[in-house]
Amino acid sequence: GQIFFNMAVQWGGASSIMTALNFLVTIITMRAPGMTFWRMPLLVWANFSTSLLVVLATPFIAGSQFFVMFDRVLHTDFFVPKGGGYVLGYQHIFWFYSHPAVYIMILPAMGVISEVIAGMTRKQIFGYSFVAFSSLGIAIVGFLVWGHHMFVAGQSVYAALVFSVITFLVAIPSAVKVFNWTATMYKGSVSWETPMIYVAGFIGLFAIGGLTGLFLASAGLDIHMTDTYFVVAHFHYVMVGGAIVGFMGGLHFIWPKMFGRMYPEFPARMSAILIFVGFNLTFFPQFQMGANGMNRRYHFYAEQFQTLHIMSTAHWWWITLNLRQ
Repeated sequence: GQIFFNMAVQWGGASSIMTALNFLVTIITMRAPGMTFWRMPLLVWANFSTSLLVVLATPFIAGSQFFVMFDRVLHTDFFVPKGGGYVLGYQHIFWFYSHPAVYIMILPAMGVISEVIAGMTRKQIFGYSFVAFSSLGIAIVGFLVWGHHMFVAGQSVYAALVFSVITFLVAIPSAVKVFNWTATMYKGSVSWETPMIYVAGFIGLFAIGGLTGLFLASAGLDIHMTDTYFVVAHFHYVMVGGAIVGFMGGLHFIWPKMFGRMYPEFPARMSAILIFVGFNLTFFPQFQMGANGMNRRYHFYAEQFQTLHIMSTAHWWWITLNLRQ
């Protein structure tokens, strides 16, 4: 079973790389006449940056799976310690891919948010070139921060210092996007329909996720919070609060254009608000649990965390119900 799972990862990686190459070649060589890079929609810029990440990062994890396959089938010792293999090598390769993978999932949502804000405020995005370059900045710096996942894995203090500083720097292009989105909405003719409510939720949730990421970028704090519920909450604020909420906003924005009919506005607004409230009630308590030492991946927890766990579980079902509706 593990061998078939390994093969599935290899095929998944190959298909991702080919798709990203398709996007890159299309964007570079097949733009319409007069469509220069500085006229492209910001969603296309986001997909361009995402495709670069996929092409450059995915071969590492795909290649590592071949080494794992060789270790299991041919009995080599790439990652087997008794044969002199380097166990932490797999962790380095995994995080060298997996941290950019976070941006692979969040950058398209950021592009969607840019398009929705422009449409719902009836204004061009403030600082178009800065927002476009920030996507590339996130993609580039995202390759240099994988070591912050390994502060407790035995790396040197100096390596931890370098990774900590670079991780703080990756917050800059993300902040550029948030500030420019806010500047676009300022004094704009904002239409507070469902897509815009999702945009507001996205900005709030992503801001919390980004700011709590700075806690984990600090080596001293991260050593205390590694493998706790603080990491769980941070991850979900960025990924679910970012990628999923961004997807929902984009879906409501494009739905009337795709199908020529309007969704029911009031239920959609209520769903957006309830998802935002339920999400915060689900994951914000996990910051407190993690800061107080509640480890993740434990089926049993101390009595003092009982109330927060019940709150988190109950509101997770609330979110699930709203998404299904």
